[in-house]
Amino acid sequence: MVQRPRHGAGIQRGLVLGLPVDAAPSLETASRWLAGQLAAAPGAVGRARLVTFVNPAAVACAKRNPAFHALLQRFDLVLPDGIGMALAIRALLGRQAARISFDSTSLALPVFGHATEQGRSIAFVGGRPGVAARAQQAIQQRFPALRCIGAWSGHGDMTATIRDLAAAAPDLVVCGMGSVAQEAFLQDLAEAGWTGIGITCGGYLDQLAGGLRYYPGWVDALNLRWAYRLWREPERLWRRYLLDYGHFGRRFLAAWLARPVAAARRDLAAGGGA
Repeated sequence: MVQRPRHGAGIQRGLVLGLPVDAAPSLETASRWLAGQLAAAPGAVGRARLVTFVNPAAVACAKRNPAFHALLQRFDLVLPDGIGMALAIRALLGRQAARISFDSTSLALPVFGHATEQGRSIAFVGGRPGVAARAQQAIQQRFPALRCIGAWSGHGDMTATIRDLAAAAPDLVVCGMGSVAQEAFLQDLAEAGWTGIGITCGGYLDQLAGGLRYYPGWVDALNLRWAYRLWREPERLWRRYLLDYGHFGRRFLAAWLARPVAAARRDLAAGGGA
C-alpha cells in the first residue's frame, strides 16, 4: 500500500459514487500542495507523487474497468475535474470542493509557474506524434525559463518511453492519454524507479497544440467548458456527454435520494436500535 503524504489543511479524501476523490476548498489550496511537493529536493521523498483528476465520466469508466478504481487508490491526489463532480462532493459528503482541472483555466499555469520559479525540469507525454512537442512550445512561449527536457508521443512503444523518462529523471511529468491509460502509465513509470511528480492532463496537450487559450473567457466564466468542447470535438466527446454523463446523473440522483435513509440507519445503529 502506498503511503500518501499529508495533504495539509483543507484537503480531505472521501468516496463519491465509489471513487476516491480529494476535496480541496479552492484552487489555491491544491496549488500550494503541489508547490510544496515541487519545493522538496529532487529524490528527497524517495518515491513518485502522482496526481490525477476525475470528472463525471470517470464513474462510468470505473464501472467498465474495475482496475481504474484500484489505480486511483494509489494516487496521492485525486481532484474533482468538472463542476458536476465538485457539486457531487458538496451534496453527498457535505464538503467544500472547488472544480480543479489541469488546463489553462485552472491548475496548469500555477504549476508551470512554480516549476519555473524553483528551477524544476519537466517532460510532456501524450497525444499523437508531434502533439506533445507543440504543447511544449506553447508552454515555453509563456514560461521561457521553464526547463523542458523533452516531449514524447502517447502512441507506440511506451516501454521505451518509460525507460527514457526514468533515465532522464525529470522533476515533473505531465501525461495526457485519457482515463486509465494515463494513470497506468504514471504508475508504471513510478514502478520503474522514477521519483518525480506525475500529473495527468487528459486532452490538455491537444488543446495546447492549438495555443495556450482553448476556452473563450465567457465560456469559462459560465462553466460551459463541457458544451464548448462538445461543439469543438463532437465525434470524440458525444459518447462521454450523452452516455457517461447520463450514467453519472442517475448514480448521483440515486445516492442523493438515499442519503436520508442511510443517515437514519446510521443513527439507529449508533443508538443500539433503540
